[in-house]
Amino acid sequence: MDERLYNQVWGMFEDLARTTAAYRSAVDFAESRMEQELDRVLSDPRTRVGPAADSARAEARAKHTDLVEQARAALDRDLAQLIAEAEVVEPALPPAYARWDSPVWQAYQVPMEVPMALRLGDLRLPECADLRIPMLVRLPLERGLWIDAGRSGSFDGPADSGELRRLAADAAVAIVARMLAVYPAGSSRCM
Repeated sequence: MDERLYNQVWGMFEDLARTTAAYRSAVDFAESRMEQELDRVLSDPRTRVGPAADSARAEARAKHTDLVEQARAALDRDLAQLIAEAEVVEPALPPAYARWDSPVWQAYQVPMEVPMALRLGDLRLPECADLRIPMLVRLPLERGLWIDAGRSGSFDGPADSGELRRLAADAAVAIVARMLAVYPAGSSRCM
């Protein structure tokens, strides 16, 4: 059962990676195509200004918008399917794979055997904040875990390096707590 659920979650991750890559590639293509069409208009001094230039710019932007909307529609369709699948899979996950707020933790019992995998957290993408795919790793860990706090001031995250270190420490504590919760009592090898 655990193997089947692990494989299903892994398949969801692969589907999310594929559909997101396709969407991002389509958006990049649309932007590249629009730039090429605008460059073509601007490269000819006779067509840089005037109604023909305005029309060409509007047409290039319209094609861009159409391509991005088509890509977004395909992404939204695939994400809706993944969200529906996640809503079915998440409640069926055993404690080692489940979120902390899952009902399986209400009936917690000390495990008798080492689980096949462990949930480290959730994977999310900016394109869809509603979808959370469990981030599972197989056990025993073949390598150590590296928790990268990131660079201060990068992206939309915290700008303070102390805050980044605190968040990394919180992640490490949460992972260790989960490992202690899903390993059998007295297990000599936790990791």
